[in-house]
Amino acid sequence: MSPDLHAPAWMHRALLAAALLDLAVGGMLALAPAVPFGWVGAEAPQSPELWRGLGVTIALAGLGLAVASRSPFRYWPTILVSFLGKVILPVGFVWAASLDRLAPGFGALVVALGPIWWVPMAMVLGATRKAHRVDDTPPVVPLDMALSLYQDPEGANLLEASRLRPQFFVFLRHFGCTFCREALSDLSAIKEKLDKVGARLVLVHMSTESEAADMFDRHDLPGVTSISDPDRVLYRAFALRRGTPSQLYGWSVWKRGWEAGVKQGHGIGWLRGDSAQMPGAFVVSGGRVVAQFIHESASARPDYLDFAKGGVDQVQFQDGLEEDGLGQGFQERLRDLLATESCEQR
Repeated sequence: MSPDLHAPAWMHRALLAAALLDLAVGGMLALAPAVPFGWVGAEAPQSPELWRGLGVTIALAGLGLAVASRSPFRYWPTILVSFLGKVILPVGFVWAASLDRLAPGFGALVVALGPIWWVPMAMVLGATRKAHRVDDTPPVVPLDMALSLYQDPEGANLLEASRLRPQFFVFLRHFGCTFCREALSDLSAIKEKLDKVGARLVLVHMSTESEAADMFDRHDLPGVTSISDPDRVLYRAFALRRGTPSQLYGWSVWKRGWEAGVKQGHGIGWLRGDSAQMPGAFVVSGGRVVAQFIHESASARPDYLDFAKGGVDQVQFQDGLEEDGLGQGFQERLRDLLATESCEQR
């Protein structure tokens, strides 16, 4: 369950009010930068282009905050950026006023845009942290039960499918993430080789099926098995958690983001799903995880082909042991036998 459902109504209203104020003031500065100077009895600005640019920046921040007001706990990075801007704004004003570059009369406008929102926005961010901790829990349902809840295009549930053939699950971040797009490009480049490995590729995402189909078609992955999991039941069943700030926004993530998003051209897009959800990759056979790659950061980039091949090799090795009576079934029977003998001795 997404923590957005638990965001109190006052958070939505407070953030929307702050957004509307930013849009109003930003729009005024962008269209008529001389107006606020007239209010405080100061001369018109000598560089109106600079003030127009500031107005556009404030208005865009307001637009982002308006979007974030719909789901405060999900869009907390946008709220954090806006909060930092509202902290920096009065600092800049005090510095400019001390140098007689801005009239003190602008203080009321600066307070309206900045300090009065510090407490409510800090409360939203604090509540977001608590909500993420609460949701960062063990799986809500056992793995085999979670697999049985979702069906593949052939109509078989994922648990049944894993008994017929190894399943190569790749859990994606939201489609606006540049690393998600990079992963899709990596998978597209090896799709023919993956088919030869013997594991079926299954892409798990948090968007709608129509959005996913468009994204996969753009990355030359038409017809790939796609599972929409907006409530993150499968994510949590595979113990994939939300990332920490360092995992999501650390220096190495920014560095890799520049490489993937700008140099490689994967870009970024609108947020679809939980912005803090971490990705992962698993090979599943018979309802059991036989190989897993848990991302230590959002920017981690596994070798998907080697990983899938290693997982399938493990399945084949395990199947060989089962044929000789030494596999997982034998091990479980041995454990049960030893447990029974231990109880009898007591």
